[in-house]
Amino acid sequence: MAELIYRKTLKSSITLKGIGLHSGKTVTLRLHPAEAGTGLVFFLYRGNQKVRIPVSLDHVVDTSNATTIGDGGSNRVQTIEHLLAAVHSLGITDCILEIDSVEVPIMDGSSLPFVEGVRAAGIQTLNETIEPITIQNPMWVVDGDKYLVMLPSDELKVTYSIDFNHPLLRGQSYTTTLDESILSTDILPARTFGFLKDVEALQARGLAMGGSLDNAVVLTDDGYLNESLRYENECVRHKILDLVGDLAVMGRPFRGHLIASKAGHALDISLAKCIMSQYTGNELTQYKSRRIPLFSKKDAAL
Repeated sequence: MAELIYRKTLKSSITLKGIGLHSGKTVTLRLHPAEAGTGLVFFLYRGNQKVRIPVSLDHVVDTSNATTIGDGGSNRVQTIEHLLAAVHSLGITDCILEIDSVEVPIMDGSSLPFVEGVRAAGIQTLNETIEPITIQNPMWVVDGDKYLVMLPSDELKVTYSIDFNHPLLRGQSYTTTLDESILSTDILPARTFGFLKDVEALQARGLAMGGSLDNAVVLTDDGYLNESLRYENECVRHKILDLVGDLAVMGRPFRGHLIASKAGHALDISLAKCIMSQYTGNELTQYKSRRIPLFSKKDAAL
């Protein structure tokens, strides 16, 4: 059995406000301490209703552009991955997340404001433990030329490669361990990114109304609109941020060596479901990925 880790929550409540990426409207997010075993739970306020939506793989309802959880009906909370990357990196296992919108505020496009918020609230160690997931055998998900692999390792580390049709994002790769210190300084401050032509198309449809150079790295056909970057390879670092946040939906600490190429939210969640189905012995109802030989040329249908 893996070494047990003590569960953690906040010492006090904290309120964070920011703009919703798609609505462009102000969103209020409140984080509260919770008892051991609560897990991470959203409470969505819709009019006079207070809807409970646990953060779990069974509640993931959409992975297009962002990770979205829902209650099985019309109630959803989207773009949860930046917040989850922050709380996971700080070891928070139990927390109540109250929100008055269907999207977590984009803040500055990274996880840094959430990290700062949690640290300001303080972190409390609880008197219960949780067993981390330690990968014993390789597992992977594949979609065409995209893949995501998890190999056994006694620590959490990642090798991530991206290859966009853009002169600045071809063949970009980054390898690092992912302890709390490295996550805080090298990964979590990396901002989300997008292409100007895609942003314009989304805004023409009434989406991405809150997107700006204040909360995203925006690429033109041959460069950046932003005056400066936080890291030379900020985009691939943000993909690692997303991956950590998506896998945090498993609700447990985890260890292993992640190897990713052109992955995204759909593959991230598929791998998480693959991991949990083996860890618990139960196949999740929404698990649609099938594992294939690592070096096979076949494609796995997601």
